[in-house]
Amino acid sequence: MKKLLAAVVATIALGANAFTITGAGASFPYPVYAKWAEAYRAETGNIVNYQSIGSSGGIKQINKKTVDFGASDVAVSEADLKKYGQIQFPMVMGGVVLVVNLDGVKNNQINLTVNQVADIFEGKITNWSQLGQGLPDKPITVAVRSDGSGTTGVFTKHLAEASESFKQNVKVGKKVRFGGNTIGGKGNAGVAAMVNKVEGSIGYVEYAYAKENGLNTTKLNGVVPSADTFKSGDWVFTAETYLIVYPDGANTSKVAEFVAWAYQNDRYAEELDYVPLSDAKKAAALKTLGK
Repeated sequence: MKKLLAAVVATIALGANAFTITGAGASFPYPVYAKWAEAYRAETGNIVNYQSIGSSGGIKQINKKTVDFGASDVAVSEADLKKYGQIQFPMVMGGVVLVVNLDGVKNNQINLTVNQVADIFEGKITNWSQLGQGLPDKPITVAVRSDGSGTTGVFTKHLAEASESFKQNVKVGKKVRFGGNTIGGKGNAGVAAMVNKVEGSIGYVEYAYAKENGLNTTKLNGVVPSADTFKSGDWVFTAETYLIVYPDGANTSKVAEFVAWAYQNDRYAEELDYVPLSDAKKAAALKTLGK
């Protein structure tokens, strides 16, 4: 694997002059992309300018060729990749967690089943007392994404797999109509801010946002969210996040150079509780990019 990484970097030929590449899309991986970009600039002088605008926004931008790469937490279909002449590859894996703001409730004190989560976000469970566990008689406010979101796509996919009612009434997608008393936030950061602000609320965010904002998470089926449970598969809401590029894009070789560097620097992902890809998945992506 190390030899392949070195070969790809050599093939791409590190330039003497610093460059800038632009990307846009998913907020789910923004914390690690920002960390990678900071370290990459410090080491190489090259700049990665990434805008966290949601997966739908990132796909629109790369389709219009206004950025060098798009980013999405939901894989683009093979039909759309073929239509636009694009390729995609995974960058890292992360976990979507439930965050709550409820007086007197501590981190991971509440244990939810996937079906209970589905019922909350469908609007069937509207009061905390309905969950038992000594929770108060207080209305539930549901914090959701207001923009087209890959995080929402991942979240609704897993809920629909567990609940036929959720599948029929809310459906699966990057932007859906959730039930209950909802409030919207743009990006993972927006949902985290809403939960932080509104007492009695529950929302869904990538784990790094929960930690960065000091938000209380819940258990899911008795499992505590962590990088270890994401990696083991014990945590239900996990997903890989993808980059989308044009093989013949003006700066695709520079994007490939950054990707090869990021794959060699897993520690930045691990510091934020993301899960690095396996060597096999990295090798497959680099083989494609190396062409």
